[in-house]
Amino acid sequence: MAPAPFTPIFPPAEKPLRQRRPDHLINSFSLPTLMTLGAAVQSLLFLVLPARYASLPAALILLRAAVITIRQLTSLDHYITQQRGVIPGRTSAQLPQASYDPLRTNEKSSSIFGSTPAGENVVVFLIGARLNHPLGPFSPAAKGLDEQGMACNQDILDRAKELGCLGMTTCKGNEASSHNMFLSVFYFRDLEGLNRFAHDPIHRRAWEWYEKECTAKGYKHIGVFHEAFCVPKGAYESIYLNMQPTLMGTGNAAIRNEATGTDEWVRTLVDASGRGWRSQHSRLGREVKKQAEEK
Repeated sequence: MAPAPFTPIFPPAEKPLRQRRPDHLINSFSLPTLMTLGAAVQSLLFLVLPARYASLPAALILLRAAVITIRQLTSLDHYITQQRGVIPGRTSAQLPQASYDPLRTNEKSSSIFGSTPAGENVVVFLIGARLNHPLGPFSPAAKGLDEQGMACNQDILDRAKELGCLGMTTCKGNEASSHNMFLSVFYFRDLEGLNRFAHDPIHRRAWEWYEKECTAKGYKHIGVFHEAFCVPKGAYESIYLNMQPTLMGTGNAAIRNEATGTDEWVRTLVDASGRGWRSQHSRLGREVKKQAEEK
């Protein structure tokens, strides 16, 4: 008997999931820097206000934090699943089919996902920058770098269907105390979609900006980089246990609903609680392939 199609965690949606814009500025400050700034503000308050009033802001902030923490602890399950977005149990990231027809009786045609793990090729694209300057986000050209990077990222997301983009995750490097490395991880259905973006005007403008504002001015503190991996089907796997959607699990793919003639957006997470997901061998799709060859 053929394996059943995967069960999606989320139902199809009419619109793609909106990506939250990362706050690079706040996250660039180290804990000692934030504590120093807080101490400076508190000292200023003591200089201009009576002591009993100057201590009120800090007391109110501590009280607010305590109340929020107590509320979260008293409704922990709600906090974990609703506020933090944790999906209990095991899930895996899989690419949906290009189209499906929910009115068809054929299980393969009527299902959003296939039944073979890692059954499609995928392209992983990492792009980022690093600010190697004592002033971090306040260094020369840093603001322009952020604007150019966000414009490129948004262009990919806005044209996700055209480019075959499955989604994006943003991360920050912590090798340095300033946390001034910014990384975006994209997933594409194929290399052609990534190449189309690479030759787009918005990407060319970003490179022209870098040459004019960084290279020509001799700025050596702004580094940029990218890596791309073309991963064939059957050569990748994923498993998430009690996790929020992350990395490839945040994927959001366009899929055609043949019954309505409209495009829908499907998130890549599927239920992975069965025995067929227990080993890396099976998550690579090799168990299904082996069973098919034995028939």
